[in-house]
Amino acid sequence: MPVWLGAEDHAWLRALIDDFLRLEGRPYREVESFLQEPPRAASPGGKRQMAVWTLQNMCTRQRPPFDAGAIRDAVSVGAQRSRNTGQFDRAAIIAKAAESLGLDSSAIDANLFSDLPGERRLSLPDPMPDPRALATRTNLELAQGLLRLASEIHIELYGGARAVVRQVHLRRLLCTVRQEKTDGVRLDISGAFTLFRHTTMYGYALASILPLLHWCERFDLMAHCVLRGRPVNAHLRSGDPLALSEPPRVYDSRLEERFARDFAKANLDWDLVREPEPVEAGETLVFPDFAVIHRRDPSRRFLLEIVGFWTPGYLRNKLDHLRRIPRAPLILCIDQTLNCGADELPSHASIIWFKKRIDPRAVLEVIEATTRQ
Repeated sequence: MPVWLGAEDHAWLRALIDDFLRLEGRPYREVESFLQEPPRAASPGGKRQMAVWTLQNMCTRQRPPFDAGAIRDAVSVGAQRSRNTGQFDRAAIIAKAAESLGLDSSAIDANLFSDLPGERRLSLPDPMPDPRALATRTNLELAQGLLRLASEIHIELYGGARAVVRQVHLRRLLCTVRQEKTDGVRLDISGAFTLFRHTTMYGYALASILPLLHWCERFDLMAHCVLRGRPVNAHLRSGDPLALSEPPRVYDSRLEERFARDFAKANLDWDLVREPEPVEAGETLVFPDFAVIHRRDPSRRFLLEIVGFWTPGYLRNKLDHLRRIPRAPLILCIDQTLNCGADELPSHASIIWFKKRIDPRAVLEVIEATTRQ
């Protein structure tokens, strides 16, 4: 269990924030030297180190106000000329370089090496975090640092599972999804090479999932990690004091968003429900894109899946899962450019082919035709 930063740390976090305010605009070599000195407010060493690292990552390095490379070139030309004449006059060289570049001599001296990492100046985030925000942001960095050491994670998830599963697929991770008896789902996530040996090469991909979990109703995560050379299990769950990220996108693509808008305008009898409950398909769960439900008769219900452009492997996997869905009314909207063969498609599905845009009237016609049967 990670040792989180909490309210008891706010006093020394405030002192740390004030120190960074003093350091704004100073070269990074001065910043790093200052931060290595003993803190003026007593703080736990490990927690302070994490907070300093987090706050530095929130800062940026200012771009040099002038082209340091051009300044060095101008000075080098002047120095070479002086060396050739045997009369080296530093002030004259600087003045000549300043004249050629249209700058003041003091700007030449101040920016001669301003593009080097240690000479770049500190720029603070806007807005600057308060102690509570810095604590939760540090906690998130700490948790993600643990997950970067993980080979696989197991998540019990309630609500909002679709966004997490989508992120898993985008990261090319292996994932099995099972229905839990308590109305939740269980996700077992790992990478391909984890099947053969313990490896943390997927750590960054696994860590990217964490910010999405706090937008779910509830979660419980166990990660198998290697920490300082020994295997450990890291446990994270709802209620942990982690900073919230941006909420997940409502739609996976502009195509889906546009179709939802067009469908709502095209009729008043059918509702388009985004991210309905998952459907069992063999030993896994499938998360349909939409459910189409009649406003006055909820028993009239269709699942709608949009099969747009994706990688061949993902497409094969998606169609394989759709074929396993029980014979519920299913509408597939398929991009014409995918060239899917009839033998690849679920036999019980109604197919609508589209190009760039899905016509809601075509979907309504299929629904009405199916309802009359």
